[in-house]
Amino acid sequence: MRRSLQALLLLLAPLAAGAQTQASADRSVLVARIDSLVASHLTAGPAPSVALAVVRGRDTIVFRGYGLAHRESRRAAGPTTIYEIGSLTKQYTAAAIMRLVEQGTVTLDDDLSRHVPSFPLQGKRVTIRQLLNHTSGIHSYTNSPTWRTRWADDLPPDSIVGVVARDTFDFAPGTDYRYNNTGYVLLGMVIERASGTSYADFLEREFFRPLGLRQTGYCPSRTTDTSFAAGYSRKDGAFVPAEYLSMTHPHAAGALCASVRDYLMWQRALHGGRVVSPASYAAMTTPDTLPSGRRHNYGFGLSVTPIGSHRAIVHSGGINGFATMQAYLPAESLSVIAFTNTDAASPGPLTLNIARAVLGLPLMATPTLPPVVALPAAERDRLPGSYDLIQPNGKPFTIRVWVKNDALVAQAEGPGQGEIPLRHLGNLVFGAAFDPSLRFTFLRDGDRVTGARLVQGGATLEGKRRE
Repeated sequence: MRRSLQALLLLLAPLAAGAQTQASADRSVLVARIDSLVASHLTAGPAPSVALAVVRGRDTIVFRGYGLAHRESRRAAGPTTIYEIGSLTKQYTAAAIMRLVEQGTVTLDDDLSRHVPSFPLQGKRVTIRQLLNHTSGIHSYTNSPTWRTRWADDLPPDSIVGVVARDTFDFAPGTDYRYNNTGYVLLGMVIERASGTSYADFLEREFFRPLGLRQTGYCPSRTTDTSFAAGYSRKDGAFVPAEYLSMTHPHAAGALCASVRDYLMWQRALHGGRVVSPASYAAMTTPDTLPSGRRHNYGFGLSVTPIGSHRAIVHSGGINGFATMQAYLPAESLSVIAFTNTDAASPGPLTLNIARAVLGLPLMATPTLPPVVALPAAERDRLPGSYDLIQPNGKPFTIRVWVKNDALVAQAEGPGQGEIPLRHLGNLVFGAAFDPSLRFTFLRDGDRVTGARLVQGGATLEGKRRE
């Protein structure tokens, strides 16, 4: 009996070794494919660097940096390089609110006036829940031209939200969805009033220190610390240092910095039940339904979207000089996290394509850009203006177009949005070099330009030209 078992094991050993060899080969192919996707983003994005973590369960597939965290000194990026993470901050803010809810000092149905009585609600009732899921109707300060003129000024949170405090509400609270940075600065003020400490100190005490997140914190406005990546924009086809923004401005809507290493630890702690209770986590990761019956994809500080047939919990971030993206697929325990130090190109398509590669799904296509078609100056000069586009989920997306160096340039409103040279492809359809799939079309009613349509990444946004 023992001899037969030994013989069987000897017969199975070559099969096991062959399976291990095949698994190793498959893994090498996957890593090479991910490296190739990142290389393409660095050159075609373009981006100075990408810090990347790809982890499935306990299997770390990729954990490294590509390119330069600081171009001038040729300092390489790595998984412990610290980046400004922009709106990824919102999930930390949402988790802080849920911690206060669990402690009994805040409820989701509290009226904002209970915690921030100084903000004028114009006779309306706005709840904490509506601030968390962007259904408050309060106007976003990052869409205000007035706010842009004060980027260099250090301002307290009440001055930041004061930029739009007297603005008309976008809609009645709770009736619609519109992504809103003002709401999250107000949530930061709620955290400070309810906890009796600063937003930064509350996060440090409740989350960063207990979880061992040594490379996460409120971003400094200026730093010479070589642990931090430098942020860049694109100008005339070259990288330039990003325009200065005092980090007092993004506050609880986008002022945190982190390394990919720390963010991976945070992500695993949050989704593993070590940050908030199961009920709080469910609220953060469950999109709400509007009174109209329309369902949006936002929970509290996190979005839910499909990748193929797989459920993914995602969020992106963008701020002057930086763009970030993260995806977590619960059923597969798959993390894909990409931080970049430029606001010229989002790592969103890169992150989703890496997830698709790990899942064995076809990648999203990246077509080549057709040649430029000449556009008469008289026709070109009829196109500048502001175009208020609406996404399918109701989120607004305003694009301003103007003439610069005899060519059209576009820029989306909001922090971290760089200028994008438009390339005329014919019939008032334009493309952009940073994303060959993008198409921006000006809409006409006879000789009058009435609106625009943006097609990018499978999404279509359309809206009117602002009078």
